Amino acid sequence: MTEAGKSSFFPTTIWSEILPRGSGAGDSAAALDALARRYALPIREYLRAALRKDGEEASDLAQDFFVWMIETAFLAKADPERGRFRAFLKTALRHYAADEDRKKAAQRRGGDRRIVPIGDEDGPALAARAEASPDEALDRAFRAEVVRQALGRVEESLRREGKEAVFSVFRDYFLDPEEKADYREIAARHGLSTADVSNHLQRAKALYRSALRAIVLETVRSAGELEDELLWLFGRAPGGEGAPKAT
Repeated sequence: MTEAGKSSFFPTTIWSEILPRGSGAGDSAAALDALARRYALPIREYLRAALRKDGEEASDLAQDFFVWMIETAFLAKADPERGRFRAFLKTALRHYAADEDRKKAAQRRGGDRRIVPIGDEDGPALAARAEASPDEALDRAFRAEVVRQALGRVEESLRREGKEAVFSVFRDYFLDPEEKADYREIAARHGLSTADVSNHLQRAKALYRSALRAIVLETVRSAGELEDELLWLFGRAPGGEGAPKAT
């Protein structure tokens, strides 16, 4: 594929949002704002696992991470040609976590900042996450965020078309935490025929597949990486029988 072909296949990526367009602090701040809007949860979950913090402390550290990105000009070091955005994010977080560890070590040697011990109120949650590595925690949250964004796009698209019922059927059939209902139950719930339910599900699943691919496409740089990332995320082509949940 020619370079022009690559450009047309990948017109917009997360890299185009987060890489500073200039050298000013405003550019970096805007770039990091885009990053925070999309991937705050994966970032927080990585830091929670890496630094053994509770939810509130991890959220504070996630905010500090964005400040650190500006202060160290880390975005300027990013090279979108070297890999997927998810890999870049892990690299940045590892550097930040290492800096935090060095700061704590300096404080233990007599620094002037007091270390506040973690309370027990989040003990069960911390224990549950202790089994996962920081990379695993980020991957799990990243996967959930991709699903959440895709569902949001599907819902918004159908809402604009005035077809909220299509998403309601999709939500109730695939996303309800209770045991999955059959077509007849869904039809009775929404005053539809079973044929309507089938058509609504086909429509919503097609939109969902398209949304998932579009979101993942924004984080990779080639068709091969796109398929690899989809396989990593879902183990199969997304949007088949069943739908990944953002949990």
